[in-house]
Amino acid sequence: MKNRCTWALLGFFFCWCQLGFGQQQYEFRYRSDVKIVIDSDTIKHPGAGGLNSPVFSKIDLDQDGTEDLFAFDRTHGKIFTFLAKETNGQWQWQYAPTYEYLFPNDLSGWVLLRDYDQDGRRDLFTQTSLGIKVYRNTTGPEGGLTFTEAESYLKFNNTINLQVASMPAIVDMDNDGDLDILTFDFSTLSKLEYYKNLQKEENLSAATLKFTQGNANWGNLKKCEHVCNGYVFNGSCRTSGTLHNDGISLLALDLDGDGDKDLLLGGEGCPDLVKVNNSGTPTQEAMSGSDLQVSFPANTTQASFNLYPKAYYEDVDFDQKPDLLVAPFAESNTAENIDFKASAWLYKNNGTAITPNFTFAQNNFLQAEMVDVGENSVPALADVDADGDYDLLVGNRQGTIWFFRNTGTRTKPVFNKESEDYLGLAASGFRDMKPQFADINSDGKPDLVLMVTTGTTSVIKYILNTAEANQAMNFPVAQIKTLPLTPTVGSVPTFYDLDKDGDQDLILAGSTSNSATSGILQFYRNTGSAANPAYTLVNNAWGSIPMEFTRRNNFPLLVSLNQDQEPELLLGDDTGELRIYSNVVQHLNDSLVAVSDLFLNLNTNLYTASKLGGAIALAAADLDGDQKPEIIAGSRGGGLHFFNQQARGILGTSDPVATPVPLTIFPNPAITSWVTIQSPEKIKFSIYTITGQQIIFNPDFDKVHQVNVADLAPGMYLVQVATPDARQASYKLIIPR
Repeated sequence: MKNRCTWALLGFFFCWCQLGFGQQQYEFRYRSDVKIVIDSDTIKHPGAGGLNSPVFSKIDLDQDGTEDLFAFDRTHGKIFTFLAKETNGQWQWQYAPTYEYLFPNDLSGWVLLRDYDQDGRRDLFTQTSLGIKVYRNTTGPEGGLTFTEAESYLKFNNTINLQVASMPAIVDMDNDGDLDILTFDFSTLSKLEYYKNLQKEENLSAATLKFTQGNANWGNLKKCEHVCNGYVFNGSCRTSGTLHNDGISLLALDLDGDGDKDLLLGGEGCPDLVKVNNSGTPTQEAMSGSDLQVSFPANTTQASFNLYPKAYYEDVDFDQKPDLLVAPFAESNTAENIDFKASAWLYKNNGTAITPNFTFAQNNFLQAEMVDVGENSVPALADVDADGDYDLLVGNRQGTIWFFRNTGTRTKPVFNKESEDYLGLAASGFRDMKPQFADINSDGKPDLVLMVTTGTTSVIKYILNTAEANQAMNFPVAQIKTLPLTPTVGSVPTFYDLDKDGDQDLILAGSTSNSATSGILQFYRNTGSAANPAYTLVNNAWGSIPMEFTRRNNFPLLVSLNQDQEPELLLGDDTGELRIYSNVVQHLNDSLVAVSDLFLNLNTNLYTASKLGGAIALAAADLDGDQKPEIIAGSRGGGLHFFNQQARGILGTSDPVATPVPLTIFPNPAITSWVTIQSPEKIKFSIYTITGQQIIFNPDFDKVHQVNVADLAPGMYLVQVATPDARQASYKLIIPR
């Protein structure tokens, strides 16, 4: 009887571990090998994600002595990193997303990379509510890219915070060897203010940022209120009340080789990039109406957008001469008057670095080598043509669907663009087209579901697949139907047989709350028949996932990630963070707990949340034959990211989960307040809860670590260790009651 009881208890513990603690630690890795063909060209950056309003700078990302390219997209706070790579004597840009995770997490508004401490490494300036925040580039000679906060906000005259209403020019205005700041005044955006850096004058350390206000109306230039190209010199503007201008973009650079800084200006409500010539000196500017040139650059295609042009001055064609890049400085495209598929204009410098001469080269720099459907790309995967592999659909904000036929194989796809208006749906007048496939009528064939906006409301449309089994899908648009639900604008459905009764249930993710008690997700059970589905709301806050202001535009996907035929819930939103909720069927009526540390940080060798930008949209299918689905993510940028995924280890299995690092943890179970983590090799470690939350992190490498676990709640934990050469292992730690 004793042995039987022992085995029963062990069996109970095993089941309990599998159900309660069988949560996987997932890892996602970017894929760069997916081939996409557009207009007969295989594009170079199929998974780069799409650009809308990029802010460009350069920086040495990989410490090889050659500056690489950095872009910060204002429409969704997304970082993009590209390495400068030479192949057979030809230089080109190579998308390198792993470096995006080495930048600080609190970047907003704009980012400029400038070397203020004169150490040859570009530092980081970004917007904060108090003005300008500064991170110093503290990368070591052998280490990865590292930033350390230098100033939470810049000050002038020792105590006054240096506020900016738009992106300033951070450049050596007076040619004395340190970086000054030129910006339009914070209160009215009508005049230029010059803030002089005193580092050289006062013989301060190179890492010092000390500013004084040098000129409160630099150049005697005024921008007249809400007047396109309304610049006045040595005069005043007519005003009808309190003066407050639209936004103004600014670039200060020497365009004529005379040693002083000229200006390139753009207005929020104006299409033109305007040049203002400085006929003065580096220390005494001089400007007049005759120095104003509205059509710029001259003798080539004028830099002109429908909204808010902004210029950048960086060498992007590898000829050692800075080129001119122009992009909209818009944070949104509410009026839809910007073509975000062609919003990065390149002007090659055919002059010299001292006296540039710009010639228009293209209106889609980098974008030409990406998938870029405009805005809010939404992928969907299915074997549309019944040839045994997955084809790709991508919806967008403009209300069309791009169709990419897979002309490769099931395990090596080649997505070839055939149409930018699949099924001719542009004529329907729908907006915010979000396609997906689901078997709505349970006939064994995928139907086409479309979440769309019509006017000021959102509706769920669907078109039944009328093709015979194993034939190319057929969707008669004239037979489009509407699900009788009233989703809020921005909502997105996903379908899965969660109650295992043979038909598709519905999870609806909301962008905003529709009641005081609702959460992000609503669970609708299919209470109709197979042929005539009917959806009944059974849980207004499924999973008890709360609605958060920053987590709008939620996008759900139910898919099995780990070959157990039970779905995980993937959830994307405007934060750029992808979250995974496991065991959703077993806990259909319980609270769900997220895992979000999915991507490896190269510096720490620890996992962190994704940085995919806003309005993440998800699709999944096995694209390489490994029996695990790859993930495709769309975003506000209008492009795609491709990932494969693997489990980092399962709690509840035998110790250790992985065995490249020998380790001893004692006592374990922890019957004392202190636990020793010991290895013959130097290690650093983290301790995670069973839900994947990191609760203890020690970045120091040592062979013996003493850890105080007195405050840890009873239960099972995961100890993850890493060696200096990036080998990792995971072990269980038990905290007894």
